[in-house]
Amino acid sequence: MARMSWVKLWVAECLTGTIRWELEPDERGVWYDLLLLAGDCRTAGIISANETTPLPRRTIAGRLNIDDELLDRTIKKCVASGRIEIDKKGLIHICSWAKYQSEYQRQKKYRQKTED
Repeated sequence: MARMSWVKLWVAECLTGTIRWELEPDERGVWYDLLLLAGDCRTAGIISANETTPLPRRTIAGRLNIDDELLDRTIKKCVASGRIEIDKKGLIHICSWAKYQSEYQRQKKYRQKTED
């Protein structure tokens, strides 16, 4: 799958949902950055170097311009709350990615028409 040019965020859920009290403000910023990174990786919804190789945590932290401790703390909380899963290979999966980003695929045909 090609890299996505945008990701969908739900306004009400972002402003009033559990993420507001489960994550500290700096962790929420990392969560949103992880969503963006998941859209930019080769396999949408999975943060990885490629289909089988995880991105090292230090690389992710560097790309997001944050320290390792903040990244690890955010990932730990997101795993505990079911926002992300880390598979046996170390790939970071955004849970429910397809459900929440379904609009991207639905609009694909319209984007292709405007790009021609």
